[in-house]
Amino acid sequence: MRATVIEIAIQSPTPRVRCAIYTRKSSDAGLERDVNSLDAQREICAAYVKCNEHKGWCELPTRYDDGGYSGGTLDRPALRRLLADVEAGQIDVIVFYKIDRLTRSLADFVRLMEAMNRFSISFVSVTQSFDTSESMGRMVLNVLITFAQFEREMLSDRIKDKLAMMRRKGLFVNGHPPIGYDKVNGHLVVNDAEAEIVRDIFRRVAEYPSVFQLMKHLQAEGVCTKAFISKRGRRIGGTPMHAGSIYGLLRNPLYIGFIKDGEEWHEGQHEPIVDRELWDRAQDLRAARAQPRIAWDVSRNLLHGLIWDDSGRPLYTNTGGTGKRRYRYYDSEPKAPGRKKYLFKVRVRADMVEELTFTSVCAFFEDHAQVRKALLTLGNFDIKSQQINAQSQSVVKRLTQMGNDELRRLYEAVFVRVEVAKTELRLLLRCREIAQLLTSTHLLNDPVIASDGIEARVHLLSVNANLICAHRDFTLPIASPPLCGTPDKKLVNLISRAFAARAAVMANRDKPIAELAKTFKLGPSKFARLIRLTYLAPDIQAAIIDGNHPSDLTAHKLIYSTLPLDWYQQRLLLGFCVEGLSNENPPNSPHREVNHPGFAGGSTS
Repeated sequence: MRATVIEIAIQSPTPRVRCAIYTRKSSDAGLERDVNSLDAQREICAAYVKCNEHKGWCELPTRYDDGGYSGGTLDRPALRRLLADVEAGQIDVIVFYKIDRLTRSLADFVRLMEAMNRFSISFVSVTQSFDTSESMGRMVLNVLITFAQFEREMLSDRIKDKLAMMRRKGLFVNGHPPIGYDKVNGHLVVNDAEAEIVRDIFRRVAEYPSVFQLMKHLQAEGVCTKAFISKRGRRIGGTPMHAGSIYGLLRNPLYIGFIKDGEEWHEGQHEPIVDRELWDRAQDLRAARAQPRIAWDVSRNLLHGLIWDDSGRPLYTNTGGTGKRRYRYYDSEPKAPGRKKYLFKVRVRADMVEELTFTSVCAFFEDHAQVRKALLTLGNFDIKSQQINAQSQSVVKRLTQMGNDELRRLYEAVFVRVEVAKTELRLLLRCREIAQLLTSTHLLNDPVIASDGIEARVHLLSVNANLICAHRDFTLPIASPPLCGTPDKKLVNLISRAFAARAAVMANRDKPIAELAKTFKLGPSKFARLIRLTYLAPDIQAAIIDGNHPSDLTAHKLIYSTLPLDWYQQRLLLGFCVEGLSNENPPNSPHREVNHPGFAGGSTS
């Protein structure tokens, strides 16, 4: 009997390919219809996915529809949801009707391609056949997106030309009308109630010395900006009248019957609200009160764009003060969008920090040991001390003769950044540029080289300065003040009370700090500052008791200074002459000097 062998071919199941359909429409006109352009795009894409069911394609039920969004930006809600689902691994293929439905910008398309390649996502256009897995398909896709961007720019140019022509004919095409007018069938119609408010503002300009005074009275009277509802149902405007809206109202020629097109005025088809005599009187007052704008002078703020705080936030230039006492300062902006709101605001006086920076740079070049340490970072081991001394003296002499413009260029070339901390100022200097300053005959005439590798090393210059402290004090202990010579009873009593407070805490550990602070007639915060004085260096305590402390050391400065735990840093901060005291850190000091890799560490006082 003969056996029959039957071969059965078992096919492996087709892998499931999840397809997301994306649709977009530039304008929101017609979206309220039962069947609109988005539905038509989705229906065609769904039919294309169904035709590829043999490949395992299946349509995802989630809808990604952007109605009323331009293809020139990626800031679209449905597209953001689509990208989020791609990152979550829920999509394999993105299907769209035409490539310009996804984006019309070549730069945005390149970013999308790079993002999708990381997740192995394919693009499929129903009406344009290409395969992004092959080089030819990617080339065709790039050509298509280039033409899509060209088409978008051509549409933009035609729309701009059309709007310019309408303005020349006296039509208002700037969107929502200003206060005093309503827009009816594309034409401006006078709103009588709002028009009276506009005339009243023009008349009252002469009654107040400034627009800000007028603004305060208008806000007190409840005058608000024009309110309207956007196409998406969002309420815009209706807020109290502010200075910017008043300035815009006063210089808007719409109220005297003209349409502004750039610098040109065209006679409008709408009815004017303000007569020309009242308008001219308001413009004359604005011109008489206007202050000439001072041109931006970078050299006036020598550290603009170079100064940061120790939290990594850049410090911006501002002005303050009242009357004739005006001053400049650098401060952070914690309330700005994207800033970390839990960080405190940092503010330092600009003139003082600039003076300290210049003094520190000069002191660095006068300290030949520090200059040599910076040069050794570059591998220059054959430089003689006499040569460094002569070159450093020449640099210091030229620094003292430089103006603000030259000094600003020097800072831009030499500084990586300037960092402000609570107890010190850190200057990060480029070692390459330091070497150039020492060897060049004409300062900064040589081009700054974009260096890397060993030439990208920096020298850290740390300057002890109490730039940021409680009660906004600003002290720069550059030189040690003279000693007092006689004990200060307030300081001695303060030290005595500090040890008494510490003893009370140690003896009553079960009691809260607030209760113990009341026995000393202090608040909890000041009570904690008082106890912290017991951690002063022993020689500082002895100097205060013997009267050998600096003459500018006061009880206020002692209790409100941000005292470091390092005894050596305490001496520098409080102005003690470190040469006459021990300058060695205790073995268990938490702030011992550490040499960081990549930096040639230095410290000056």
